[in-house]
Amino acid sequence: MAVARTQRLIPYLLVAAFTALLGVLLSAQLAALSVVLLSVAVLMRYYAELCYYVLQRLTVSPSVRASTEGGDVVVELEVVNPTAVPVVAAEFSLLYSEVLRLSGGSRAGVLVVPPRGRVRLRFTFKGRAGTHRVGPLKLVARDLLGLFRTEEVEVGRAFEVRVYPSVEEAVVRRLWLYTRSSGLAKSGRAGEGVELYSIRDYQPGDELRRLAWRVLASQGRPAVKEFEMESYQHVLFVIDSTRDMWFGPYWQTPVEHGVRVVASVARYLARRGYTLSAVVFSERGVYLSGRPATGVQGFRRVYSTLARIEYSGSGTGGDEVLEKALEVAYAHLPRERTVVFLFTRPASTVREDTIIRWFRILESSGHVAYLITPVITSYELADLPPWAQKLYRVKLFESTSADLERVSRLRKLGIRTVAVGPADLPQRIVSIVESLAPRAVPL
Repeated sequence: MAVARTQRLIPYLLVAAFTALLGVLLSAQLAALSVVLLSVAVLMRYYAELCYYVLQRLTVSPSVRASTEGGDVVVELEVVNPTAVPVVAAEFSLLYSEVLRLSGGSRAGVLVVPPRGRVRLRFTFKGRAGTHRVGPLKLVARDLLGLFRTEEVEVGRAFEVRVYPSVEEAVVRRLWLYTRSSGLAKSGRAGEGVELYSIRDYQPGDELRRLAWRVLASQGRPAVKEFEMESYQHVLFVIDSTRDMWFGPYWQTPVEHGVRVVASVARYLARRGYTLSAVVFSERGVYLSGRPATGVQGFRRVYSTLARIEYSGSGTGGDEVLEKALEVAYAHLPRERTVVFLFTRPASTVREDTIIRWFRILESSGHVAYLITPVITSYELADLPPWAQKLYRVKLFESTSADLERVSRLRKLGIRTVAVGPADLPQRIVSIVESLAPRAVPL
């Protein structure tokens, strides 16, 4: 039924019946009052049915203001009533992803929708990297006396809120300092560039603007400067966004650490001229950044794809989608050697077998594959009670121990693995990429 009675109706009808009985025994005025009470109940029923009709015709227009993770995500819903019937008391509740946390506004409440008018609802969430589903808005209308209520009506549709991971410029600067001071970044070859590669003797046809005047002045022989052209390496990031990767406190899950690390490393590699691409997968599907690209374009494609991580809430299908994601990644690899970084937790035997099989396929095709498992340590959880903090630390210890045991087993089988904390991951990844880049050959 579209309209159902509430608990208030029975006491209300008992009062009306008692009033009618007193009217028969004592006064006609009481009998008239009972008739009025029954008429009001009928009118309230009719009004509730009208409200149900109005709810089905309401429209919702969402607007989203989102920034990077850590900032506020503001969602505004404009509810428009195109009819001439007002909804005096409508209970609303908003559906949204369970990994989001509301910091402003109320998830449920009561609103009044005027006739041929509109009302705005504002919700503020703590920004969390990824694509999150918000909506629809659920409404239940009541009559003025609360005697009847309508069925729950979903108004509007679910929409996506996309939040980008933060690029930690301090990490990017540390990577530059580390690679330059250690010599890892000196993997260029002679060509067009900005850094000095070498000085050689002048040959006919060399440009005069490249003459090394100091060498000519001190040694009396013409020489020219050669500048370094950065050598590049194809790099592919594959990020697992299935349910197992969302374990942990707000902002501190393995998948969030993973995209944060990839965003910073991709910024560094893009500046170095490497060719970048990314694949993100969850139970909802597989997303590819497109063809590998260099520079700013490569970074933007990867960065945009990182925002596609999504918590689906489903605990099944993770192993199957890993297979599909690696199949998609392999099909779009260039012919040149590519370094593939797979961010995932080998949380099951099936997943381990999938990783071993596909890594061997990649190796046989001339590519280099690494399994990246962020090791999450215990964090201060000030927003949790002490008993919940202890429970979380126990579960974290158990899951970390299991992950490290599986990673060790894979390493013994010849799988390249990296299992370190998020703070050390950027440097480890960059070291791998820079060490595999083509080395300069003197001409």
